[in-house]
Amino acid sequence: MAAYMIVLSKLQGDRETFISDYAVPTAKLVAQHGGEYVVRAPELVCLEGFVDAKTSVVVSKFPAKSDIEALWNCEAYQKLKPVRRVHSSSTILVVEMPDS
Repeated sequence: MAAYMIVLSKLQGDRETFISDYAVPTAKLVAQHGGEYVVRAPELVCLEGFVDAKTSVVVSKFPAKSDIEALWNCEAYQKLKPVRRVHSSSTILVVEMPDS
């Protein structure tokens, strides 16, 4: 069953440093774990509730929730989590596509 990782990030520093130190190596890990990017957008429009318009949105599709868990827990990503936390404030969600 397909699963999606949805990341909402508010950058707290230099965008270029965030991209080079976090986004590029993370993209390689996403691919290694069977994921593909569906959406990568630097800003959003919030129709209800509150999410800052400067929040970046990344949606990645994986073959299964277990692939996301493998990425999340792998040694290489453990080293990238602190980098993400220094450069952004993030909310990360996982949603499984229900069987039809």
